[in-house]
Amino acid sequence: MLVGLQKTSLVNFPGRVCAAVFLPGCNLRCPFCHNGELAMASVASGPPSGNADGYVTLDEVYAHLERRRGVIGAVTISGGEPLLSPALDGLIQKAKSLSLAVKIDTNGTLPDRLAALLADPARRPDMVAIDVKTSPARYAELAIEPEAGERAGRELLRSLEILREAGEAGTTRVEYRTVLAPGLVGEREIREIGGLLHGKADWEFAQFSPGNCLDPAWNDREPYGPAEAARLVEIARERVPGARLR
Repeated sequence: MLVGLQKTSLVNFPGRVCAAVFLPGCNLRCPFCHNGELAMASVASGPPSGNADGYVTLDEVYAHLERRRGVIGAVTISGGEPLLSPALDGLIQKAKSLSLAVKIDTNGTLPDRLAALLADPARRPDMVAIDVKTSPARYAELAIEPEAGERAGRELLRSLEILREAGEAGTTRVEYRTVLAPGLVGEREIREIGGLLHGKADWEFAQFSPGNCLDPAWNDREPYGPAEAARLVEIARERVPGARLR
């Protein structure tokens, strides 16, 4: 399997120097996604062999982690959607065998797999970051098929509850993330998402960035201006006081 690897990152795991591994395959087709090649890739094998530049094998990832264990303190596992990947368990086990903290980035549409991971001390990540892309009712706009998208919205609600419980139990740190994607995330959606989160949630916003989007039409879409982005984050703070713009 071919995967993406950022050998050293200062931003993918709060407070830690980490390596970031990007596993192939995703069950959503978010139009603003910047990892489109990975999202469209095969879950089992990764990007086509003709597009191997910039990708490495899992054995190369493991060798890198072993070499850098004195420099990095964590591994962030992202995607695509990592909970789909057959490589996830082995990667977690390797990181833990090297005493590295583990963070998983997920879209929250696979609650059963998420719950099983959190319930297993041998595989439980130290941190989960969940991307809440818009209000659950609009997930049909993000999926390959509308029915799958409607189901994804319902599954997101389950994942949010699972992560609320994990955060309250103190077993796993949880971060909620939302891209300020014009047309998908506005005042209404932020109020709806905020109503699903607890007041002490760690909710981080990022500006939409055009260019290299999965849907080329989004490359011409203008991001919110600074004043409007700040206003939207202030609306989020009505429910989640610690909400912030990255």
